[in-house]
Amino acid sequence: MSVQLTRRVPGFFSITRFRLRHLAGESMWLIPFGYVLLALLLVLVVELMPTIDVLSAPQVDATLLTSIAGGMLALAGFVITISFITVEFASIALSPRLVGILRRDRMVKRALGLAFGAFTFSTVGALLVKPEENPVDDLFGILSTLWSIVAAVMFVVMLDRISNLLRAGNAVATVGDKARKELDAVHPVAYGVESDSPLAGASREAALHAPDDTTIEIYENPEPEWWDGDRGAPPTSRFSGDGPGTLHHEGQPAVLVAVDLVRLGRLAAEHGTRIDLSVPVGRFVPVHSAVMRIADGDVAELADDLRSTLAWANEPTLASDPRHAFRVLVDIGLKGLAPGVNDPTTAVQAIDQMHDLLRRLAWRQLGELRVRDADGTVRVTMPAPTWGHYLRLACEELADFGARHAQVRRHLRVMLDDLTQWAPEGRRDAAVLQRERTEDAIGALRAS
Repeated sequence: MSVQLTRRVPGFFSITRFRLRHLAGESMWLIPFGYVLLALLLVLVVELMPTIDVLSAPQVDATLLTSIAGGMLALAGFVITISFITVEFASIALSPRLVGILRRDRMVKRALGLAFGAFTFSTVGALLVKPEENPVDDLFGILSTLWSIVAAVMFVVMLDRISNLLRAGNAVATVGDKARKELDAVHPVAYGVESDSPLAGASREAALHAPDDTTIEIYENPEPEWWDGDRGAPPTSRFSGDGPGTLHHEGQPAVLVAVDLVRLGRLAAEHGTRIDLSVPVGRFVPVHSAVMRIADGDVAELADDLRSTLAWANEPTLASDPRHAFRVLVDIGLKGLAPGVNDPTTAVQAIDQMHDLLRRLAWRQLGELRVRDADGTVRVTMPAPTWGHYLRLACEELADFGARHAQVRRHLRVMLDDLTQWAPEGRRDAAVLQRERTEDAIGALRAS
């Protein structure tokens, strides 16, 4: 079964925009640097404005600005210290994968930017104020004071946000909230246009908001056996090995985080060929392994253009791969089940969040992505996770390690029993099969 996409998928239509967003999210210096530039611009504006003398003594301005500059530099140091402590604690107590989510949080970057911005504005202002030569411009002192107050308030807000986020329940809820937001973008199409069940934001329409010469479809379960590779089954020939027209990954090993499918489709149409990607978004790709294969044509001639349609990173991102949210939640749950921690309640909270995500995914179209040209010819295919893969990702490891905890067993069973009733008819068998596998894993562990 196939259906057209109803919305643009982040990263699939503009690889440049995705790279810029990814850079902005990963960078710790970009937002603070913007505040520093804003401070310098504000200095220029103040210099061009008429002087304002409202303070009691000319000497107050230079002293006040110097004091604010020193205080803001100390505040920036506090922000950096607290950020590193938070990252270290989250990595040890919850999951190392949570560090990436904390790093992309803009609250810390804004607090750091306000502190550095106030320091820059006050320092430059102190250098420009010369009471012995010119009338005092009290505007520097007024603005520096206001900016420092805002920076202090932001610091308190950041402390409140971080302290709440470090609580296991709030950390799990934060990951779930971010995943729900991305599901609407990455999996926007409803499963079955005639369904009467709630779709939690998915669209029932098949209208495509993409370039006129391009159609992107989701093809349900093209090769589900490929996703059994994590259980030891050999991958199919479509996704492995070398062959004529194969493009290999060069440079450092990395994770594929975005693909410009529209541009790939146009390249394939221009050269009268078909491009099959070998790996899905979110998959780690070693050096010189197959990335895509061209049916007909010279891959060496198109190599540079083909590689420019791909974006790489050191780890998956929630923006393009919702499986990463499941991975983070499973890791948090496994950490809670560790003998040295013994906190099954955290694992239960992770299961509850995945329960909600799976209910939403049950009524979303999942499967291989196919790009067709204006004539309806398939030009690009890319593998993508299926319903069964999401089920296994959410259940297998927690069932293997949490069988000795009654509440973990109970919540896994409640989740799977609910999904067998909630999922559409075509997906209930997968939920039943996962229920049986989970019971087998629980029974085997309890018997050992």
